[in-house]
Amino acid sequence: MDARKRIELLVVALNRRNGGDLSGLDFSLRLLDARIGLDSLDLAEVLVDLEREYGQTPFDRPKPPRTWDELAQILEASTR
Repeated sequence: MDARKRIELLVVALNRRNGGDLSGLDFSLRLLDARIGLDSLDLAEVLVDLEREYGQTPFDRPKPPRTWDELAQILEASTR
């Protein structure tokens, strides 16, 4: 599964678990944008799942991602 789809599935599932009604992810939003309805523990859960799947931690980079798009780009680059 491509990185963007995997991220979106994880984020939407957590949003709904938290009582939200998100149907998709705007990748331009910051990782903890309030409109997404995730807190820092939810974000950690997403990142652990992604690390298991892609074998890397994006936050070990000199410039860590700030948006979902930046996170997706990092993961996509790791699979090339």
